[in-house]
This record gives sequence, structure tokens and C-alpha cells, in this order.
Amino acid sequence: MRWLVPVLVLSLVYGATAKRECSLDDFGVVAYSTHNPKERNERITSWLDESGPSCTKEQLVKIQLNLAQALGTADTIEIRAKLGKLYERAK
Repeated sequence: MRWLVPVLVLSLVYGATAKRECSLDDFGVVAYSTHNPKERNERITSWLDESGPSCTKEQLVKIQLNLAQALGTADTIEIRAKLGKLYERAK
């Protein structure tokens, strides 16, 4: 049982430092579960900073095509510019 604590601590440290993968489901959860537009904008911006670099061009296009529906009034030029930069760098 003592071995369980170090394993949990290591998994938390790894989870905090590991690069997040691009999951369109996670993007949808963040977008659709946050009612306040300002908070939704901040959470999506954070998601793009953390997970966006691991997205493929295809995933970024899917995000772009659904951005207006997913973000509503939280959709800003800054988010669209960030998506454009991510698309340019994506494989």
C-alpha cells in the first residue's frame, strides 16, 4: 500500500508537465459547459495554448468550422488569429 502514494504523486507530476493532446471532445466540453462568454473565451484560449500545438491541420479546420456555434459571443478575432497561427505550424 505504501507504494501507491509515490505512484500517485509521480502520475500527478507527469500529468502536470505532459503536453496535452488535441481532443476535439475536450474542446467541445470546454466550449459548451461554460455559460459566461468572457469565461468561455478565457478557457478556450487556455485550451488552445495547452492543446492547440498538438492538433493536426484537420482538427484545427474542424475547430475553425464550428467556432461560431461553439463559442457564440465568446468568438473573437484573437481566438481566430491564434487558430490561424496554429494551422500554419501544424503538420
